[in-house]
Amino acid sequence: MIGNIDHFVNRQILLWQEERRIAERKGLEGSGAQQPTICISRQYGARGAEMGRQVAERLGFRFYSQELIHDVAEQAHVRAQLVESLDERVRDGISEWMSGLIKRGVFEPSDYLRNLSKVVLTLARHGKGVIVGRGAHFLLDARTTLRVRVIAPLEVRVARIAERDGLTDDAARTKILRIDGERVAFNKQHYGADIADPAHYDLVVNAGTLGLEGATSGVVRTFQDRFGSA
Repeated sequence: MIGNIDHFVNRQILLWQEERRIAERKGLEGSGAQQPTICISRQYGARGAEMGRQVAERLGFRFYSQELIHDVAEQAHVRAQLVESLDERVRDGISEWMSGLIKRGVFEPSDYLRNLSKVVLTLARHGKGVIVGRGAHFLLDARTTLRVRVIAPLEVRVARIAERDGLTDDAARTKILRIDGERVAFNKQHYGADIADPAHYDLVVNAGTLGLEGATSGVVRTFQDRFGSA
């Protein structure tokens, strides 16, 4: 896994460097502010990660899964590489933003949350990204973040997970409730927030009624209406 993370970070840095060279040739200069970013929170089995990947493909954005974000946050050397991809002025801005979050009581200043914040904020400064899970929407500037919650009726999720994982309906329901509970507990512990509260989001989509295609189109359209072709 560590080798895969190294590869991911190195590839991302090369892409960002090339984008920076292109911007410089065009006479564009980044402000160092957070670029428009999409954050997705989801119920287990609602296909939120799959939808996020499709949204990223439609917009030409990069897709960052919950597992990837967590693994980068856990590995000190790749986390440092990622943060160092920003210039010193922008890194200072991230430190100031993190200090502000802590002072406002947005999260407890644990080592894990500090590391997670550095990763999420760095990705957002580079922009053009879809970030799934880890409560990333609590860390970013709401003015430049489309915060999406993906839901689906429990029975729809039970049927999907049972089929996907070869489980009975009862076992699938137990798994869904357990993982949903773990996600609620994570966000409550670290951010003191209820991830099911719609007030934390700009858009709540029901993938059970809209389907994957409808949910994806709704998010893409909302992002473009709000931020244009970022």
